[in-house]
Amino acid sequence: MSRVKNGSATCALCHEAIRPDADVVVSPDFIAEDSDPFFRFSNAAMHRACFAVWDSRKVFVVRFNRIAGQLRRADGSYLHMTAEGDLIPRTGRPPRKPPPPT
Repeated sequence: MSRVKNGSATCALCHEAIRPDADVVVSPDFIAEDSDPFFRFSNAAMHRACFAVWDSRKVFVVRFNRIAGQLRRADGSYLHMTAEGDLIPRTGRPPRKPPPPT
């Protein structure tokens, strides 16, 4: 994200400035609906330390991976977010959710 590199980014969680040399989590633009509770974290930068203790982190990661698995590039690849916020390019089919218990 160019805003991080040029020193003009603000952490979406703590609202403090992000230094260009900071360890950050950057989420791509993946939510279009501005009424979504995670909209402001889509296409956003966050200090990795803030992300690590964010109480909605696990839900956010699951949400990102569910949506990103449907947003395929022309070559069929997609991004997967780890629990730590790293983005890993993947190919093939995204993992299937297990069926709900009956």
